[in-house]
Amino acid sequence: MQEVISAVPIAGYRLVITFANNEQRMFDMSNELSGVFECLKDPVLFNRVEIIYGTPTWLSPNGLELDICPDTLYTTSTPIETESE
Repeated sequence: MQEVISAVPIAGYRLVITFANNEQRMFDMSNELSGVFECLKDPVLFNRVEIIYGTPTWLSPNGLELDICPDTLYTTSTPIETESE
């Protein structure tokens, strides 16, 4: 299983994710903001992402923890090229 060590929210409901292997990838959540994730349309709430046990997690207004499987994030995100590549 992939482990996330950092998730930085940026404009457009995207996350810059750093995995334990130091690989950085971009995950676009804009198409995921329905159902249980609908509350994350609030940019203030979206920007409160935390890493809990290697998984990006948000606390919803009703107290539920919302998270996305790190393996899903890895397979559906886009690699970010660094200057050394």
